[in-house]
Amino acid sequence: MAVNWTHHVDTLHYDGETEQRRLELETATIVVTSHRVLAFDRSSRSHSPGTHPYRHVDRPNVQHVTVSQSGSTKHLLRSLLAGALGLTLLTIAAVVSFGELIPELELDGTVAGDRAGTGTATDAGDAAGTTAAVDSTFETLGVLFQVLDTGILIGGILSLALAAVFAGLYVRSRSRQLVLEVAGGDDIAVPLGETDDAAPITLSLSEAIQPGPTADRRSPAERAEFSQSSESGESHPRGDRRRGRDESG
Repeated sequence: MAVNWTHHVDTLHYDGETEQRRLELETATIVVTSHRVLAFDRSSRSHSPGTHPYRHVDRPNVQHVTVSQSGSTKHLLRSLLAGALGLTLLTIAAVVSFGELIPELELDGTVAGDRAGTGTATDAGDAAGTTAAVDSTFETLGVLFQVLDTGILIGGILSLALAAVFAGLYVRSRSRQLVLEVAGGDDIAVPLGETDDAAPITLSLSEAIQPGPTADRRSPAERAEFSQSSESGESHPRGDRRRGRDESG
């Protein structure tokens, strides 16, 4: 059974490293320490090739915190390839008709009749047999080319339908991601669930990553509560205690 490392973050700390803030998302956890930013991805995508359920980066290397929309690139690529193939086949079907490339032979019995007076019956029979063989060959080619025309048309339609299916899968796979832009390295991205409010999460994480001991370590809900109580002139013991700790630190 997989271990939930978000319950054992303290074991990942360096000597002297302390936790400053923790953001619990729907399928991810972000922990800001005195030295680093630790990202835990608990979603199913963390088991996909090329992804990591846990990544960390030094705080000074985090340049920006943003929210982006992304989807499965393989579905997008397949949709583009199938669409290009479908358009190519339909264009060929509209411009070229292979069935019309086979000439139509108008065969009648006058040829054999005209030659009856000057040739033998054997020559007339051979000519008729040769004409029948040529006619049969061209007729077979005509059928094959008509099948080819139909196959190209059907292939184009099916390719466009397949492109639409892959496009639908790509749209379905698109999701919001919280992205930490890392200078000199790969960005760290964790998924945002439907219940995750991107604006306060981004603001809280950006503030926590800022340098200096005076960074506001309260959660968005605590800051909002303290702000309301301050505007109404009421004291806020919890906020005062946190502020006192920050000032003393």
